[in-house]
Amino acid sequence: MASNWIKVEVITPDKPEIFLISEKLNIDPDMVLGKLIRLWVWADQQIAICNDDSVTDMEHEERKGNASVLSKIAIDRIAFMPGFADALIFVGWLVQDGDSLYFKNFEKHNGKSSKNRALTNDRVNKARNLKRKRNENGNASSVTGSVQKAVPEEEEEEEEEKDKEHENILPDANENQHQASEVVFISLPLSDGKSFFDVTESYFLEQVALYPGVNIEQEFRNMLGWLNSNPAKRKTPRGIKRFITTWLQNSQDKPRSWQSGRPAQRDVNQISQPNNTIPPGFRG
Repeated sequence: MASNWIKVEVITPDKPEIFLISEKLNIDPDMVLGKLIRLWVWADQQIAICNDDSVTDMEHEERKGNASVLSKIAIDRIAFMPGFADALIFVGWLVQDGDSLYFKNFEKHNGKSSKNRALTNDRVNKARNLKRKRNENGNASSVTGSVQKAVPEEEEEEEEEKDKEHENILPDANENQHQASEVVFISLPLSDGKSFFDVTESYFLEQVALYPGVNIEQEFRNMLGWLNSNPAKRKTPRGIKRFITTWLQNSQDKPRSWQSGRPAQRDVNQISQPNNTIPPGFRG
């Protein structure tokens, strides 16, 4: 219903007309705004409950949409302020035509059609904002998903939660693309506690080629030990490869003490032969 609310612009309290009325009546600008709202509510109610002829001049095209009132005395009584009507006429918000007074362009800002436009605009703006947020979230997810995550035991957790929703529609982990009839180097346990990701010979050699500075065999054994020790953080069939990639990347970035050039370890079971050579110049 049109009488439930009225539309007031946020800039209305600071409009020059407010301050002109305040100076003319020698009252506070906020008091002027309050009296205007009371008057506009009254006019809006008349549009809602009365017939068009009583509030709108239908005889002249230029007067259409201008709510009419009875007299200056009526306006002053509604506003509880003598001279309020004259002040509105002075700033151009009230038009006097003979014995009648009109609010200029009243239905442009209030009335049923104006309120419907305002509500429609509000719905459109909300829909646009919602769509914009969804697009931003989608773009952010896309960018984030393209970046390799650095810590497998922590950064992977959000993706794992999403993957669990799709586990029922994924093929069994034992039928992954690397299994076939190839030789399996090692099998890594997955999050369901029953399935494994088989690291086949071809997949193992791919990692050797990608990370030449890493002891791939030992790192896979380290992964198996970590997964066995942390069953709650095991990966899904979709997340296990990302886990492997991140693990090997981190290993490649760490100092490598096992590289060539390290002195060979001493075999404690091997007894060295005594040196029986007599040093030159020594006589026993």
